[in-house]
Amino acid sequence: MPFNGIELEDLKHSKQLRAHALRVMAFVQKAVARLHEPDKLETLLQELGRKHYSYGAKQKYVDLIGPQFIQAIQPSLENRWTPELHEAWVQLFKYMAYVMKMSMGDEEQRIRAQQ
Repeated sequence: MPFNGIELEDLKHSKQLRAHALRVMAFVQKAVARLHEPDKLETLLQELGRKHYSYGAKQKYVDLIGPQFIQAIQPSLENRWTPELHEAWVQLFKYMAYVMKMSMGDEEQRIRAQQ
């Protein structure tokens, strides 16, 4: 939530936002590399969900990442972008969001049970 309340123009020049974007890209690359290792991918996503819960991230915002990511990468793929490729990215981000949100909910319940 470090970007909350920051003007759009300031966000465009934010080193902190740029660093976060690079971390997101690296994570997506890691996730894609684990598509053929579903157990490892799920564990990776669960860990990310727990981390985001501890950062105070809201579950409802997790669903926004996929469409933004797709919108950002589509122009760079130009004529190689197909409806099938689009759907593959949509499905990947739906899965990622589902596992992350489940993990965030589990983490919330775990912490509440400790209190």
